[in-house]
Formats: sequence, structure tokens, C-alpha cells
Amino acid sequence: MTYGPMQLIAIGFGRASLPLDFVSQLRRLRDAGAVRLVDAVFVSRDEHGDSNAINVTDLDAEETILFGTIAGALFGFGVNEDECIARGAEIGMNLAEDGLFGLSRDDMDEIADRIPRGTAATLILLEHLWAIDLNEAIQNADGAVIAQGWVTPTTINSVGERMAEEAGTRPP
Repeated sequence: MTYGPMQLIAIGFGRASLPLDFVSQLRRLRDAGAVRLVDAVFVSRDEHGDSNAINVTDLDAEETILFGTIAGALFGFGVNEDECIARGAEIGMNLAEDGLFGLSRDDMDEIADRIPRGTAATLILLEHLWAIDLNEAIQNADGAVIAQGWVTPTTINSVGERMAEEAGTRPP
């Protein structure tokens, strides 16, 4: 099976409640087949310092083990270079079988401890399904991505302001 590119996103929210508009938009993207949640955790901390966590994935049990195995092989979990891939894959597979692929309860507790009271954060690992066919077309044309990154409206505005400043004009 072919997988799409993965993206890890960390988002902070100024309130401890789950932002329903954010959830609706994420659900819309999932329902449209644009993205898949490989792993997601929403952690909130109330004014008293108590935390809550919600963990979600779109992976089935078999995919969870596969992704856990791949992650373990890639990261190696601190073993020496000769054993890195085999041992890392074994550890990753075992963690996935135990339901610990992605963010463990300890990871979520550490995140919650860093969140200011009355706020929340989410970490989302998305698979971009929309890019699978495009990626295959690039590979079939003997192409390769040489660079990539996000260009946000804030970045564009910043560049425009800087260019206008250098030219001695003001942006509209």
C-alpha cells in the first residue's frame, strides 16, 4: 500500500475547551479523503491545573502495528547502528501492539504539564492522502521533491511589507 506524506502539527489554544469549529474542519477534511489522522492527542488543562486528554487515530490495528514498526526502525530507540533497524522495528512493533504507538500516556502527561492553566494544545500526525497520486506521478516521471515548506498568509504579508519598506512605499 502507498502512503501519503506525513506532517506533525502542534497547535495551542487559548481556552481549555475543545474547539468545536476546529474539530468540524478536521472532520470535514477526513470525510473528504484529504487527510487521515495517524495519531492525534488533544490535551487541556483547567484553571485548577487538572488535565484531560483525548487520543484519536484513523488507523486500524494492523496499520498501527505497521506504523509502529516503521517508526521504531527509523528512530532506533537508542540502540547501536548495527542493531538499529532490526531492534528498533521490534520495539516499535511491540509498542504498537500494546497500543502505545504515537503518544503514550507519559507523553500526554508531559505535554499537559507544560500547558498553562486554562488553555489546551493538540499534536496531530496527519497523512496527506490528497498527495498520494501526485507523489506517484512525480516518481513515475523520475522526479523528486527538492524542497518543501509552508507558505502562510502571514509570511506573504511579511515579505510584502519588507519589500515595500525597501522600495520606500507602503503596502495597500
